[in-house]
Amino acid sequence: MALYTSGFCYNLVSGISSSLEDAKYEIKKNFEQMDLENASVEEEMREMIEEMIAEIDQLLATIQSVHFR
Repeated sequence: MALYTSGFCYNLVSGISSSLEDAKYEIKKNFEQMDLENASVEEEMREMIEEMIAEIDQLLATIQSVHFR
């Protein structure tokens, strides 16, 4: 017996995906607004941000690949 309908689960996935997309946007926006004068620190931060975005993208792909019936 199913505890949740597929519609409920798809809506949940949609909400989580939306939140993750918002987080990606905010991370990028915050990085762009940083006033980093040291080039090496800026490059370090850029690499961390790119890793974070890649991990979020991977999580999104995993979440969105789940199918419900």
